[in-house]
Amino acid sequence: MSYVVLARKWRPMNFEDMVGQDHVTRTLVNALKQDRLGHAFIFAGPRGVGKTTTARLLAKAVNNKDKPDFGLTDSVAEMEHQKLDVIEIDGASNRGIDEIRNLRESVRIAPASSDFKVYIIDEFHMLSKEAFNALLKTLEEPPSHVLFIFATTEIHKVPLTILSRCQRFDFKRIPTLQIADQLEKIAKSEKIHIDRESLLSIARKAEGGMRDAISIMDQIVSFSDGEITLAQVQQSLGLISDELYFEFTDLMLDRDDGKIIAFAQNIFQQGHDLMNFLHGLEAHFRNLMITRATDSANLLEASDYIKNLYLEKAGGFETRDLLHYLDLLTQHEQMLKFSENPQLVLELLLLKLAHKPLSTDLDTLLNMLNNMPSGPASPEAPEAGPGPVSSPPAGGSRPGGKTGGAPPSRTSPTPAPAGPTGKEPPKNMFAALKKTPFPEASATTPAVEAAPPVPETDGSKSAEIAVTLEEIAAKWRQVIAAVKSEKIALASFLQDGVPYQLNGQVLQIAFDPKTTFHMDHVKKNAPIIEGVLRNTLKAPLKIDCVKVAFTEAGIERQVLSPEEVFESMKDKEPVLKKIIELFDCENMD
Repeated sequence: MSYVVLARKWRPMNFEDMVGQDHVTRTLVNALKQDRLGHAFIFAGPRGVGKTTTARLLAKAVNNKDKPDFGLTDSVAEMEHQKLDVIEIDGASNRGIDEIRNLRESVRIAPASSDFKVYIIDEFHMLSKEAFNALLKTLEEPPSHVLFIFATTEIHKVPLTILSRCQRFDFKRIPTLQIADQLEKIAKSEKIHIDRESLLSIARKAEGGMRDAISIMDQIVSFSDGEITLAQVQQSLGLISDELYFEFTDLMLDRDDGKIIAFAQNIFQQGHDLMNFLHGLEAHFRNLMITRATDSANLLEASDYIKNLYLEKAGGFETRDLLHYLDLLTQHEQMLKFSENPQLVLELLLLKLAHKPLSTDLDTLLNMLNNMPSGPASPEAPEAGPGPVSSPPAGGSRPGGKTGGAPPSRTSPTPAPAGPTGKEPPKNMFAALKKTPFPEASATTPAVEAAPPVPETDGSKSAEIAVTLEEIAAKWRQVIAAVKSEKIALASFLQDGVPYQLNGQVLQIAFDPKTTFHMDHVKKNAPIIEGVLRNTLKAPLKIDCVKVAFTEAGIERQVLSPEEVFESMKDKEPVLKKIIELFDCENMD
């Protein structure tokens, strides 16, 4: 007699033998007992969980209602007479409308030797649209002696018009521990020597399918000689041992780049499937996270030895760090899967995991920001003034202004003071955003384009006003905000300018040559800006726009865009840099 594979030999012969589908079997048994059985059923779920087996058990039970156990304990010989009235159809190869028309004709014929004629259609979702439509009427009002049972792994492909005419049962994946228990029962009966840890590895590999699990064990029995060990199971199935993942997490904590690269090369040279390794590493971090979050390993589907390892190692990680590691792994799945150089991708991924900074509570970071000194970084460097002086130093010259004597020699330029007291600008960027200095232009500063002569007011060359350039620079943000309330576009152009000189009642606003278009727009809308200056500063100022090379003149814009603030601060502020690394926001796009 030919060998019968274990998956067929151990196919359940009654509802009690079904594993992991109690919600289905209980409903069907009660319906049989109460004589409330429907005329059409859909069994949906993943492969190998018992859909077709349950359909056959139900077909046998409906024709044995007069027996206490519905004939489920009958021998194979006693069931032969029922085969003529149980028709199994493969939906993948009988998916056309002609096959369904033949089915509609055959349902009219009464069963040969049973009470019911049962049609079991496997892979039901493979039927064509026309075949589904042809089946609708027969399915809604079938003859009293007909029972339809449909099985499918892709329930979403079945039309709603079909689903509404059937009772639907969703089969679930069988838990790993239940699969391992059933395999242990089979192994004892078949006198197969295999340890519990090996059975758990087989059950995890089956991914919730009992048929797959039994087939895998059958294969491993052929592979091994005598007693089956975990090493044989891993070798036969190409599995990666849990100890290998623990080895990597130890290297992560040590941050030994050389050993991490050697580890990745070893994975590659041993021929392990890299996607399997990645999925196993994700499961490893998940187990660490569960153990760390619950302070227990009871929820893990692993042997006691592995559970103890997780309890020992989980204390070296924080839950939020493990979440970040899992997020990083899932982001690299597609890259590793489709890369032409997967070894390089794996090495980079493992190194990035090792060097990813540990997370910090957001409240802690905010407290660090709030407690940062807003003054200069060096105690010897006092804070700078708000802007340039309103008049040039004696003997010097100012671009675009009036000269007070011979210009100094270019071979020995006179250093320009940073403010009214000549103090250096603050090195702390947070303070710089609040008080941005506008340095005096030195003799080496490029000449400004010729500015129109300063208009005279009330017959005097220099009318006195009660405002200084320093006050204007200090309130420049307020001026731009007021202009924004009048005209948003104008404010965006004006923020590229810098208060540069105050000659009488004329305020010169400097623009970099790169922003000539913005300067021209400001000139055209001068009355709006002058009105804002009058209301904000309480001074009747006129404006004039001049071009100055900001870089060469050492001028910094006082109002920066968010992108400019980010770029200028990210390398200077350690706390901001920590936030950027923590949330992976190196790119602003």
